[in-house]
Amino acid sequence: MTKPISVLVADDEDIIRRRVVMMLGELFEVDQASTASAARELAAGDYDAILLDIMFPDGNGIDICGEIKAKSPHTTVVISSSMETVGAWDDAFKAGADGYLEKRELLALDPRKIGLMIGNLVERNRLRRQAEEVNRRQAELLSLLSHDVRAPFQALLGTIELLRKNNQPENVAKSAETLYECAKDQLEFINALLELLRLESGMVGLRCAPVDVNLPVNQSLQGLRVLASAKEISLESALAPGLPPVKADLGRLCRLAGNLISNAVKFTPRGGRISVRTHSVDRNGMAGVMLSVEDTGVGIRPADRDKIFQRFHRGRDRGTEGERGTGLGLSICREIVQLHGGSLTVESAPGKGTTFLAWFPAAAASRKNRPDEAAEPGPGSNQIRSRSRQASGVPAPRLTQRSKRC
Repeated sequence: MTKPISVLVADDEDIIRRRVVMMLGELFEVDQASTASAARELAAGDYDAILLDIMFPDGNGIDICGEIKAKSPHTTVVISSSMETVGAWDDAFKAGADGYLEKRELLALDPRKIGLMIGNLVERNRLRRQAEEVNRRQAELLSLLSHDVRAPFQALLGTIELLRKNNQPENVAKSAETLYECAKDQLEFINALLELLRLESGMVGLRCAPVDVNLPVNQSLQGLRVLASAKEISLESALAPGLPPVKADLGRLCRLAGNLISNAVKFTPRGGRISVRTHSVDRNGMAGVMLSVEDTGVGIRPADRDKIFQRFHRGRDRGTEGERGTGLGLSICREIVQLHGGSLTVESAPGKGTTFLAWFPAAAASRKNRPDEAAEPGPGSNQIRSRSRQASGVPAPRLTQRSKRC
């Protein structure tokens, strides 16, 4: 059975305090305090929410709110006061209050509406606490992978490299080569996993600036032509001149283009063809740039098409000539594109090749009124005011904090 929400009502006016207790008594477990000192003492308990007046004979509710939030930032505090000035509102939210109810509204509202507001604010803070715990554990995992796992592999590779350079019996040399390749594959996997986790957790800062998409694409093409030539694959490019710049992190776009092109080389048989193109594409009235990487490779089965961007998913374990991968490259590509406000899609059929399409909005295209930038209700509104987007339907926060978008 779910534990009922516990609420502390702190108000020095007996009539108002008792009326509020009667209103909320059927919805929550309610305690009451009539002084600032009593409110401070009781607030040290494990209350889910505190309905707090501002003016007390022996103290100030704003100060108490700040103290509560400093000790227990996830406790829900709603200021309830007869003060209707903008300054009172500003002071309350600066102290960390989750909501503000003017007393005339509080007493006039349907208790069920107040219950919905308090319940949703409590749930929002619970999810925020859960999200912070997930982020903390994720940071610990990243630290573990970075230092306790990756460092030994780097040392191992260095030692094996020295062994390979010395003259060894044939059987020892062969074993050293096998060991080297295995250790290199594992280090590559660890590095890819670290990159993906950092992108997902928001621990990677993007250095955004206007970028010509052709620049990172050209850099990737130059670095991968040797790899394509080794398989006798024709690597063609048709990069449109005069593309509108996109606001992007140049290094991340290089990583994206490199992943998509190397993936095409991996799954294209000897003698095949890869075509890399860029061109302007408008979507929903927004100017943008499309990067496409098309190959004549083995293609993707319909059952795998919706899964290829998932972590560790491999439609095939190896490339056409036994090339290995981490199973994370396309997941990284998806994260990079999404952090730049774009989209990544795939078109493919078994035996007929694959085309990846990455679209980015142009830097000049303004995106107004994003869902995550909804305006807060102002003092002139007669609705319940809170720092949630909707008092009766607060969206759950993400369990991981994403990197700041470009």
